[in-house]
Amino acid sequence: MLVKDGAAALPRSRLEQAGVRVVAEVAASRCLAEVAAVRPDVVLIDCDTPSRDMLECVRVMSMQGGQTVVMFTADDSRDAIRAALGAGVAGYVAGMVENARIRSLLEVAIERHRIDVSRRAELADAQRQLAERKVVEKAKGLLMAMKGLDEAAAYKQLRERAMKQQKKLVEVAQEIISLAAWLKS
Repeated sequence: MLVKDGAAALPRSRLEQAGVRVVAEVAASRCLAEVAAVRPDVVLIDCDTPSRDMLECVRVMSMQGGQTVVMFTADDSRDAIRAALGAGVAGYVAGMVENARIRSLLEVAIERHRIDVSRRAELADAQRQLAERKVVEKAKGLLMAMKGLDEAAAYKQLRERAMKQQKKLVEVAQEIISLAAWLKS
Protein backbone atom coordinates (compact mmCIF):
# COMPACT_ATOMS: atom_id res chain seq x y z
CA MET A 1 0.00 0.00 0.00
CA LEU A 2 1.28 3.45 -0.89
CA VAL A 3 0.34 6.34 1.40
CA LYS A 4 0.78 9.82 -0.07
CA ASP A 5 1.40 12.77 2.25
CA GLY A 6 2.43 15.87 0.32
CA ALA A 7 4.17 16.13 -3.03
CA ALA A 8 4.60 12.90 -4.98
CA ALA A 9 8.30 12.03 -4.88
CA LEU A 10 7.65 8.32 -5.31
CA PRO A 11 5.02 7.73 -7.96
CA ARG A 12 3.23 4.39 -8.11
CA SER A 13 4.65 3.78 -11.58
CA ARG A 14 8.23 3.83 -10.22
CA LEU A 15 7.33 1.23 -7.61
CA GLU A 16 5.67 -0.99 -10.20
CA GLN A 17 8.71 -0.64 -12.50
CA ALA A 18 10.84 -1.82 -9.56
CA GLY A 19 8.68 -4.94 -9.26
CA VAL A 20 6.63 -3.80 -6.26
CA ARG A 21 2.92 -4.63 -6.38
CA VAL A 22 0.94 -1.68 -5.03
CA VAL A 23 -2.43 -2.95 -3.79
CA ALA A 24 -3.78 0.52 -3.00
CA GLU A 25 -2.78 4.17 -3.10
CA VAL A 26 -4.33 6.36 -0.42
CA ALA A 27 -4.09 9.84 1.01
CA ALA A 28 -2.51 10.19 4.45
CA SER A 29 -5.83 11.24 5.95
CA ARG A 30 -7.28 7.78 5.09
CA CYS A 31 -4.20 5.81 6.09
CA LEU A 32 -5.48 3.96 9.18
CA ALA A 33 -8.89 3.13 7.73
CA GLU A 34 -7.40 1.79 4.49
CA VAL A 35 -4.66 -0.19 6.25
CA ALA A 36 -7.34 -1.82 8.42
CA ALA A 37 -9.48 -2.61 5.36
CA VAL A 38 -6.75 -3.77 2.97
CA ARG A 39 -4.28 -5.29 5.52
CA PRO A 40 -1.20 -4.92 3.30
CA ASP A 41 2.08 -6.65 4.11
CA VAL A 42 4.03 -3.42 3.70
CA VAL A 43 2.99 0.21 3.97
CA LEU A 44 5.07 2.65 1.94
CA ILE A 45 4.76 6.27 3.00
CA ASP A 46 5.72 8.96 0.54
CA CYS A 47 6.02 12.31 2.30
CA ASP A 48 7.97 15.57 2.13
CA THR A 49 8.70 15.40 5.85
CA PRO A 50 7.19 13.12 8.50
CA SER A 51 4.39 15.10 10.12
CA ARG A 52 3.20 14.59 13.67
CA ASP A 53 -0.06 13.11 12.36
CA MET A 54 1.78 10.72 10.04
CA LEU A 55 4.06 9.56 12.87
CA GLU A 56 1.02 8.95 15.07
CA CYS A 57 -0.52 6.93 12.25
CA VAL A 58 2.67 4.83 12.12
CA ARG A 59 2.54 4.29 15.91
CA VAL A 60 -1.04 3.06 15.69
CA MET A 61 -0.22 0.76 12.76
CA SER A 62 2.71 -0.68 14.70
CA MET A 63 0.51 -1.44 17.70
CA GLN A 64 -2.54 -2.73 15.82
CA GLY A 65 -1.58 -4.49 12.64
CA GLY A 66 2.13 -4.90 12.79
CA GLN A 67 2.71 -4.04 9.12
CA THR A 68 6.19 -3.21 7.93
CA VAL A 69 6.34 0.54 7.34
CA VAL A 70 8.88 2.14 5.01
CA MET A 71 9.05 5.90 4.68
CA PHE A 72 10.34 7.65 1.56
CA THR A 73 10.96 11.31 2.27
CA ALA A 74 13.04 14.32 1.36
CA ASP A 75 13.79 15.08 5.03
CA ASP A 76 17.22 13.75 6.03
CA SER A 77 17.38 15.53 9.39
CA ARG A 78 18.46 13.50 12.40
CA ASP A 79 15.37 14.53 14.37
CA ALA A 80 13.02 13.34 11.62
CA ILE A 81 14.85 10.01 11.34
CA ARG A 82 14.73 9.47 15.12
CA ALA A 83 11.05 10.38 15.30
CA ALA A 84 10.17 8.04 12.44
CA LEU A 85 12.16 5.11 13.82
CA GLY A 86 10.71 5.74 17.27
CA ALA A 87 7.21 5.61 15.81
CA GLY A 88 7.87 2.19 14.30
CA VAL A 89 9.19 2.78 10.81
CA ALA A 90 11.35 -0.16 9.71
CA GLY A 91 12.96 1.70 6.83
CA TYR A 92 13.64 5.40 6.32
CA VAL A 93 14.80 6.45 2.87
CA ALA A 94 15.80 10.10 2.48
CA GLY A 95 16.18 11.54 -1.00
CA MET A 96 15.74 9.94 -4.37
CA VAL A 97 16.51 6.27 -4.83
CA GLU A 98 17.13 4.35 -8.02
CA ASN A 99 14.40 1.94 -9.11
CA ALA A 100 16.87 -0.94 -9.01
CA ARG A 101 17.45 -0.39 -5.26
CA ILE A 102 13.82 -0.13 -4.16
CA ARG A 103 13.20 -3.89 -3.83
CA SER A 104 16.36 -4.48 -1.80
CA LEU A 105 15.48 -1.56 0.50
CA LEU A 106 12.06 -3.09 1.06
CA GLU A 107 13.51 -6.55 1.74
CA VAL A 108 15.87 -5.11 4.36
CA ALA A 109 13.01 -3.21 6.01
CA ILE A 110 10.79 -6.31 6.04
CA GLU A 111 13.53 -8.37 7.70
CA ARG A 112 14.28 -5.62 10.20
CA HIS A 113 10.58 -5.47 11.07
CA ARG A 114 10.49 -9.25 11.62
CA ILE A 115 13.48 -9.00 13.94
CA ASP A 116 11.89 -6.12 15.87
CA VAL A 117 8.61 -8.02 16.27
CA SER A 118 10.50 -11.07 17.51
CA ARG A 119 12.49 -9.01 20.00
CA ARG A 120 9.35 -7.30 21.30
CA ALA A 121 7.71 -10.69 21.81
CA GLU A 122 10.80 -11.98 23.63
CA LEU A 123 10.85 -8.88 25.83
CA ALA A 124 7.15 -9.20 26.66
CA ASP A 125 7.67 -12.87 27.55
CA ALA A 126 10.65 -12.06 29.77
CA GLN A 127 8.68 -9.30 31.51
CA ARG A 128 5.77 -11.67 32.08
CA GLN A 129 8.08 -14.34 33.50
CA LEU A 130 9.73 -11.79 35.80
CA ALA A 131 6.35 -10.57 37.05
CA GLU A 132 5.24 -14.16 37.70
CA ARG A 133 8.47 -14.89 39.52
CA LYS A 134 7.93 -11.85 41.76
CA VAL A 135 4.44 -13.11 42.63
CA VAL A 136 5.80 -16.56 43.51
CA GLU A 137 8.61 -15.03 45.58
CA LYS A 138 6.13 -12.87 47.48
CA ALA A 139 3.89 -15.87 48.19
CA LYS A 140 6.91 -17.86 49.36
CA GLY A 141 7.81 -15.01 51.69
CA LEU A 142 4.30 -14.95 53.12
CA LEU A 143 4.33 -18.72 53.71
CA MET A 144 7.74 -18.48 55.34
CA ALA A 145 6.54 -15.71 57.69
CA MET A 146 3.14 -17.23 58.49
CA LYS A 147 4.16 -20.87 58.85
CA GLY A 148 7.79 -20.52 59.90
CA LEU A 149 9.01 -22.45 56.84
CA ASP A 150 12.33 -22.17 55.08
CA GLU A 151 12.39 -21.14 51.41
CA ALA A 152 12.59 -24.67 50.02
CA ALA A 153 9.65 -25.89 52.12
CA ALA A 154 7.54 -22.85 51.18
CA TYR A 155 8.22 -23.46 47.49
CA LYS A 156 7.43 -27.15 47.89
CA GLN A 157 4.04 -26.31 49.46
CA LEU A 158 3.24 -23.88 46.64
CA ARG A 159 4.19 -26.45 44.02
CA GLU A 160 2.21 -29.26 45.69
CA ARG A 161 -0.88 -27.06 46.00
CA ALA A 162 -0.62 -26.04 42.35
CA MET A 163 -0.39 -29.67 41.22
CA LYS A 164 -3.25 -30.73 43.50
CA GLN A 165 -5.52 -27.97 42.19
CA GLN A 166 -4.25 -28.37 38.62
CA LYS A 167 -3.33 -24.71 38.44
CA LYS A 168 -0.25 -22.78 37.46
CA LEU A 169 2.18 -22.00 40.25
CA VAL A 170 1.66 -18.27 39.75
CA GLU A 171 -2.12 -18.66 40.11
CA VAL A 172 -1.76 -20.41 43.47
CA ALA A 173 0.79 -17.81 44.56
CA GLN A 174 -1.62 -15.01 43.64
CA GLU A 175 -4.39 -16.70 45.63
CA ILE A 176 -2.13 -16.85 48.70
CA ILE A 177 -1.20 -13.18 48.32
CA SER A 178 -4.86 -12.19 47.95
CA LEU A 179 -5.88 -14.28 50.95
CA ALA A 180 -3.08 -12.81 53.08
CA ALA A 181 -4.13 -9.28 52.11
CA TRP A 182 -7.74 -10.10 52.97
CA LEU A 183 -6.73 -11.54 56.36
CA LYS A 184 -4.68 -8.43 57.18
CA SER A 185 -7.56 -6.06 56.43
